Amino acid sequence: MSLQEPTAAELRADVDRYPWYHTLDLGQGVVTKGMFDHRPVLHHYPLPDSLSGQRCLDVATMDGFWAFEMERRGAASVTALDLEDPQDLDWPASLRAGHDKSMDETKGERFALAKRALGSNVERVLMSAYDLSPELGTFDFVFCGDLLLHIKDPVTALENMRSVCTGSAVIVNVIKKFRFHDKRPMAELDGIDNFEWWVTNLAGLVRMVRAAGFARVEPSKTFEVPFTAGGPWKGLRGAVRADV
Repeated sequence: MSLQEPTAAELRADVDRYPWYHTLDLGQGVVTKGMFDHRPVLHHYPLPDSLSGQRCLDVATMDGFWAFEMERRGAASVTALDLEDPQDLDWPASLRAGHDKSMDETKGERFALAKRALGSNVERVLMSAYDLSPELGTFDFVFCGDLLLHIKDPVTALENMRSVCTGSAVIVNVIKKFRFHDKRPMAELDGIDNFEWWVTNLAGLVRMVRAAGFARVEPSKTFEVPFTAGGPWKGLRGAVRADV
């Protein structure tokens, strides 16, 4: 006997229990109120239109927007990596004790809710990008969005992504522009005031991905992802497609 699908009102009530990172259309007119809505800027991300038959990996999935998007594009299977315990994240020492954990404490529940609502087969695996290796398997396509600025050692994480990638990868990250020197690979270190470590310019992002061992790295045009909570802040993004 199958479980009865929730009504739109029940699904909306479940959604409203949580803060959301991603804006997700869960059907029945129910859309999560995420911090970021990637739908209007989806065309800026250099994902293949079709991932038919491919084995795909989403590194640092959060609510699962990109994992579900790869599944929607025909992926044969999608594995979504994340960490369950907020304390396992690379929080700067100055912010670790007092940071707001609510967004990270419930991401497993949010992902499960979205997976059920979408009827998805995405598999969520608890694993750090630092621990990623071919022991998990290999993947035709790897996606990583907005992770690198939040980790102390982004090149090691990228090397691990390269180790499991047999085809291509799309790496997207918050970037900044450096006046006078923006064509040179550059990065700014924080690690104290914000949950950010190394923020590069676009040339720096290309350099990091190349340093990780990808043979060919092609940058896309930079773009902004609006912060849907309001205010003037918009995050400039750099995106690269990398081939092994």
